[in-house]
Amino acid sequence: MSSESTLSRPPRGSDAPPVGPGDAPRGGPQGGEGVQLIRHRAGWKKRLNAWRKRTPLNPYWTERRHLRAGARRLAESASGVLLDIGGAERPYGEYFTPRVSRYVGLEYPPMADNLVPELWGFLPRVRHVVDVWGDGNALPFATGCADCVLLSEVLEHVPHPENLLREAARVLRPGGRVLLTVPFMAPLHQLPYDYYRFTDEGLRKMFEAAGLEAEWIAPRGNAASAAGSMLTQFVLRTLGARQVNHDGSVTLSRWRAPLVLPLLALVQAVFAVLERLTDDTSSCLGWSAVAAKPGRRP
Repeated sequence: MSSESTLSRPPRGSDAPPVGPGDAPRGGPQGGEGVQLIRHRAGWKKRLNAWRKRTPLNPYWTERRHLRAGARRLAESASGVLLDIGGAERPYGEYFTPRVSRYVGLEYPPMADNLVPELWGFLPRVRHVVDVWGDGNALPFATGCADCVLLSEVLEHVPHPENLLREAARVLRPGGRVLLTVPFMAPLHQLPYDYYRFTDEGLRKMFEAAGLEAEWIAPRGNAASAAGSMLTQFVLRTLGARQVNHDGSVTLSRWRAPLVLPLLALVQAVFAVLERLTDDTSSCLGWSAVAAKPGRRP
């Protein structure tokens, strides 16, 4: 759930570059500077791979840059106490931290275990990164304790997202806001915890059912963005993948990677230009949205 350490690794002794949650933005094939619960000084190969992830050589570069743009816009609505549900690694902390008085991150233990199976071996180090372990269906926070709740690429990983939105509304003060991003077109990811894709009208209905009022809902990218992202994933999985990992991500063949990665970069660069030539949002990568709890803040 919810994000520089590699979470889907090739077998020991292999030089094959991993392409999975470590490449994907937080939340799977769609988020921040990479899903990471623990930061550490890596060797030069890992640092080079980290640089690659920030360029079109990352198969998720298109989604990454749109999610970061969405996070910057969401941060404009943040204030007071922020609860980041499912994003305890704080991939967008640089945007939100300067605007809030307190930042609290919650992570769901089974999701963390799925992404980082070796997590529990260094649990003491995680205490400084994950503030609270808990379940979004029953948030371990008092009613009316928060000014905003951040749900970045989380709702698709929850069996009953309407319950999570109700819990988010409960912990908000009157006038507080839910800030969220959700996918519309994305490959299956973070399996087996991948359940839904969303439309803007679907979000409005879910907000209403949770007692929230939509302030704005905006598409992330457009038809060109979505087409480029899907073509990139097709090329990656058809020509470049050596194996499919347990969570649905893939590991590149080390022999094909030097040929496939430049091709992926070219595809993404071309569609980044095509994005500027269309305003068709009949398909898009996903949605960013802000919804408020009725009432005025005390």
